[in-house]
Amino acid sequence: MEGISTYKTVPLFISAELGQIFAMYYSPLDNPNSQCIVHIPAFAEEMNKSRHMVAMQAQAYAEQGISVLVLDLWGTGDSQGDFSEATWDIWLSNINTAVKWVQEKQYKIIHLWGVRTGVLLALNYLQKYDPYIDKLICWQPVLNGEQFVMQFLRLNVAAAMMDKDKPQKTTSSLKQQLLNGQCVEVAGYCLNPELALPIISAKMDQIKINQVKQIQIFELAVASEEGEGYATSQWIKHLKQQDIKASLDIISGCHFWATQEISESLELVTLSSHRVS
Repeated sequence: MEGISTYKTVPLFISAELGQIFAMYYSPLDNPNSQCIVHIPAFAEEMNKSRHMVAMQAQAYAEQGISVLVLDLWGTGDSQGDFSEATWDIWLSNINTAVKWVQEKQYKIIHLWGVRTGVLLALNYLQKYDPYIDKLICWQPVLNGEQFVMQFLRLNVAAAMMDKDKPQKTTSSLKQQLLNGQCVEVAGYCLNPELALPIISAKMDQIKINQVKQIQIFELAVASEEGEGYATSQWIKHLKQQDIKASLDIISGCHFWATQEISESLELVTLSSHRVS
């Protein structure tokens, strides 16, 4: 009957190494133990800006009979901990905890789905824990961790420039502060060096993985951008050298993780749903 939901949404907490991590669990009413996707979120404010699209996509997956577990990593969202306490290793452990939770539900097929730096985190997880994952779904993956962190640090530099009474800084000096083991506050986020430095050292073409069947890459491009970028093409080449099947879809649309207002891409949701089925 029209209007009757084909899935249920359950908010829950999962016991992790340091405490409780929050997750939203989308579970289809029919055939609930066939496939499950574990979602790994974007970083800081990009995660908040992406929530609407992530919820849209999770609902779309659930409607086609695929369960989804959407995580709030330690120190983010409704999970325990403070962002200043978060480290890359803690977040890797969070993913491992979530995958084990899914495995205990007796799912036959498990996928990972990352947004932006969530893709880097997923790849590091696959490299470190070596689980068998069917598909890795990549939304606008960050291909160079150092470039991403430096862009994030520019928010601090820009804020200092707006206040002449504050000491002026550069991204290089802020990076050195992290290298010295000191936290850096950026746009209200206290950035732990044990979180930032592993991102800085992460580069897609240096990560080797084995236990993944296929990697699906989705990128959004504005009208002025055309075709596959050099970094993406090099990463796909790197994957194929490892005998990993990789696909790329480029979709016209705005960068929802960075827009001032909440935005969406129905085409991205439709195509992602089609590709995973």
